[in-house]
Amino acid sequence: MKKIPHALTMAIIALTSPLTFASSTDLTVTGHITPNACTPTLADGGNIDIGKVPVKNLNPIANTEVGNHYMAFNVNCDAPVLFAVKSIDNRPDTNIASPLFFGVGLTPANEKLGYFWPYIANLQADGLNAAAIRSTDGGESWTRATTINSNELLATSIIGNTTPIAVKDLAMLLWINTYIARADSLTLNDEVPIDGSITLEIKYLP
Repeated sequence: MKKIPHALTMAIIALTSPLTFASSTDLTVTGHITPNACTPTLADGGNIDIGKVPVKNLNPIANTEVGNHYMAFNVNCDAPVLFAVKSIDNRPDTNIASPLFFGVGLTPANEKLGYFWPYIANLQADGLNAAAIRSTDGGESWTRATTINSNELLATSIIGNTTPIAVKDLAMLLWINTYIARADSLTLNDEVPIDGSITLEIKYLP
């Protein structure tokens, strides 16, 4: 079973005074142990190879699209479960243009190389057409989603609604566009790796 990390922070502040005989306070820890687990999978092991991009093909004054790929993304659970997918940028602070995008690394001169951004297509929940929704506040509120954004939660709803639903088998296509920054902002005297990476992590919802 895939272990999903979960952080629990507890703090106790105890105050005592010689003027009181005794004082006490209770700390309660609650939660649920669930037998149901979900496993996320990406086609092709989650690998996209852009190949070699000649410097001469890069636009000197605008970002250049160097990759346009589709990849299947599935989440399969033991039973219908309320869950979301959290996207974590493993190359933080290397993206350009927007904090919603995912970085693809730095040049040897410490310049931000570019970004990629997955769009969502053909989403189905248990074989039925469904909608993607996103949360920027840890699941307190939800809005319609068309992309996977950095450090946001992505869940599923019925079409026309923005309330998460329990799903057993989730399937979608990710349309992943990769861009390199304008060439006049980069030092490209030597070969530079395109090195983007994100983690898609299952978060169970209450």
